[in-house]
Amino acid sequence: MIDPNSLIRRLGVDPVALLLSNTLMGKLYDRSVRVVLAFALTLAVSAACVSDLGSVAYKPLVSPVQRCMNLSGALEGPSEGEWGYTVRMSDIDKIADAGFDTIRLPVRWSAHAGKSGRYELDSDMLARTDEIIDYALAKDMNVILNVHHYYQIHHNPSKHERRLEGIWNQLAAHYAAYPDTLIFEVLNEPHTKMTVERTDALNKRIVANIRKTQTDRWILLATAEWGSLPGLIESQPPQDPRIMLSWHYYDPFSFTHQGAEFFKPTPPIGAQWGNEDDLARMTADFRAAAAFRDTHGMPLLLGEFGVFDAASVEERVKWISTVRHLSEANQFGWCHWGFSSNFQAYDPEKEAWIEPIRAALLGD
Repeated sequence: MIDPNSLIRRLGVDPVALLLSNTLMGKLYDRSVRVVLAFALTLAVSAACVSDLGSVAYKPLVSPVQRCMNLSGALEGPSEGEWGYTVRMSDIDKIADAGFDTIRLPVRWSAHAGKSGRYELDSDMLARTDEIIDYALAKDMNVILNVHHYYQIHHNPSKHERRLEGIWNQLAAHYAAYPDTLIFEVLNEPHTKMTVERTDALNKRIVANIRKTQTDRWILLATAEWGSLPGLIESQPPQDPRIMLSWHYYDPFSFTHQGAEFFKPTPPIGAQWGNEDDLARMTADFRAAAAFRDTHGMPLLLGEFGVFDAASVEERVKWISTVRHLSEANQFGWCHWGFSSNFQAYDPEKEAWIEPIRAALLGD
């Protein structure tokens, strides 16, 4: 029988560092005992699988998404442009030409759906998402279409879960004939009353509904606790060969969100990152995510990561480059947040990439 503690030591993962590695909303995130046990069991099962294979190295399933950019700050606002960014087709050209293979399109569908009955989606918003999706697919890109900023469901799920199911019934029908390079992402960053158990149950229902008509569609599932690593490790995703798992990484929050005035209290500017302990914590987090993926045999996508623009470019580059390289070393795809709204990789005033950020994402 495998001893999880000795296995963790053998892999170079410090359990204390694991407990201290995540901050959530500027506060130290206190991982529960069940998270540590879940991670230990995940590692144990992964090691057992490798042992059974003898000298043959385990090859994890690969995400169809490798290098992705979030078109953030546009359609997930109350209305497009209200947050200062409107998606242009030339933006998609720039993203594709730079070497990204995917765009993620966050949409606040809850602001464009009826409140009762069939929860009918607004035809103008569907036409707008059609325009963006059609253009990106014609550029041979993948598109991730998600439900973003559905604040009400996180605080009153019993009232809004059926509405989300209705939204996805319509989206699945509307896009049924689209190629499987259009990927459905059920719900962004479940949290608060959308517990791990509740999120798992809702994910399974929506996947089952989509599968009634689309057996080959890739579906991306975020997990509870803001899509964080603890939420991922505690989740029990449905077994399906065309499901990807998603997690988001913004640790430490006091560094990545310094000066972000949309968050209160705003983390002060001046935080730095990159010492030996910082690197060890981040490395342990990525090993934990990869171990969970290997146990469940599903591709994993780092669906969001980035540093707010108030940090210096040098500090942003150091963190972004490390996250990108750890993702690739652990063989899962990534999706930077974001393009040109905030957490910028592209400067809309200069109409140019912020070259150090572009190089951190795409350079050698």
